[in-house]
Amino acid sequence: MSSTQLDKLNTMVEKLLETATLDSNNLELNKENFDIIALLQSLMSNYKMQFQNKTFNINFQLESLIVNADIFHIENALNNILDNAVKYGGDLISIELKTKKTNFEVLISDNGNSLTHENKHQIFDKFYRVPKGNTHDVKGFGIGLYYTKTIIDKHNGSITLELNKNLTTFKITLLNGS
Repeated sequence: MSSTQLDKLNTMVEKLLETATLDSNNLELNKENFDIIALLQSLMSNYKMQFQNKTFNINFQLESLIVNADIFHIENALNNILDNAVKYGGDLISIELKTKKTNFEVLISDNGNSLTHENKHQIFDKFYRVPKGNTHDVKGFGIGLYYTKTIIDKHNGSITLELNKNLTTFKITLLNGS
């Protein structure tokens, strides 16, 4: 077996173990106070440097918002959505943060048309990948959005997908609080 095949197999096993942990009730969140806006700015800065052929827009109502959550898992969940926007979306990616009385919303949008109303309701299912005929030109296991939804659910939040003309938007809602 070649080194590349072993790496692929190792990645697949890691993803399956990660999914098994999510499916069990054994996943414990290590909640701590952190600034969600600083995290979002850091993520966007990294994506801007890495994908200079894309345009990234940021729109926040505040300069700082302290939340109490598991930063490791929240960062991974946000990265999953941003990764998908870069891989499958258009050339414009925007992130917006809106605050409400008891919660806040993170909206991540792209101008791609890779999702349809037909696959909208399956997009968060484990191992689901949007059908692309017999081949997928982007590697993946269909676990990223399942992981993201599970993490958001474990934080007593919600995630939805909104499809408008030429805009795909993932909206994450989490409770305020420090």
